[in-house]
Amino acid sequence: MAKTLSLSEVKARLPELIAGVQDREEEVVVTKNGRPAAILINVQEYARLKETLDVLSDPTLMKQISQSRAFYRSGRKGLAFEDVFGEPVTPLKKRRSA
Repeated sequence: MAKTLSLSEVKARLPELIAGVQDREEEVVVTKNGRPAAILINVQEYARLKETLDVLSDPTLMKQISQSRAFYRSGRKGLAFEDVFGEPVTPLKKRRSA
């Protein structure tokens, strides 16, 4: 859940807030004159959001996604991994308990 802090409080606590955003994937809503004005989020979350917006704003890609959903909703089967990539699926090694 996002914290909501005034701009003056954010200015006073900026290093602490950046550490919290960076380490714990917190969000901080910054208010100015009592109204939301900005959000502090970590760089990885920002990158994920940008990628999602890029996909959602690409009409060609969204059409392909829609067609894929309709294809699978109709009960049809797609190609196997090996058919697409020309190699079998290699299972991940199980981690050993320490």
